[in-house]
Amino acid sequence: MSDYLELEKRKVRSEFLSMRNRLDVTSALVCSTAIFAALKKLSLYKQSNTLMIYLSYGSEVITDFIVKSAIGEGKNIVVPAIKNSGDLFMQAVRIISLEDANQLVYGIRQAEVNSNDVVSKDSINLVLIPGIAFDLSGYRLGYGKGYYDRWLKDVPLSKTVGLAYDFQITDKLPIGKHDLPVGTIVTEQRIIQTIK
Repeated sequence: MSDYLELEKRKVRSEFLSMRNRLDVTSALVCSTAIFAALKKLSLYKQSNTLMIYLSYGSEVITDFIVKSAIGEGKNIVVPAIKNSGDLFMQAVRIISLEDANQLVYGIRQAEVNSNDVVSKDSINLVLIPGIAFDLSGYRLGYGKGYYDRWLKDVPLSKTVGLAYDFQITDKLPIGKHDLPVGTIVTEQRIIQTIK
């Protein structure tokens, strides 16, 4: 990645993360509830048996009640996890309840990576993805470690949904050749389909 692109990404990341961090807890909860209500209306969500759901960290769209609700509906839930903080590749690990996600890696909750609980990508129907910012073409800016871009490489765009507060949406993000878009973005105000 060029120094210029990295600098641009760093500036945008800082700007949007600062905005997201200013959101108060009540507003985050209200918006996250509205995002989940919109997500539940998507046929992709309704028809999915196995969902990969990130466990919210910091000021991300809150996902705990999505996990609990989906488990209550009888859906299989997997969460992103890495074995050690130095690992480059993320895995999808099945959980039965939120209490299974009792480890912290980079401060993010995850389940222990046990080979019996690792789920293959092709058996996952829907992947919910966090981001610091998204653009109207579905490209996202995360924390810059590349875990999602590496993991999503073989996942069909149609299975990927980014969750974001509406102020996290911008017209165009600086993107590199390894950056991958999501197929849908759900905010508290709109659903953006990026697949043309």
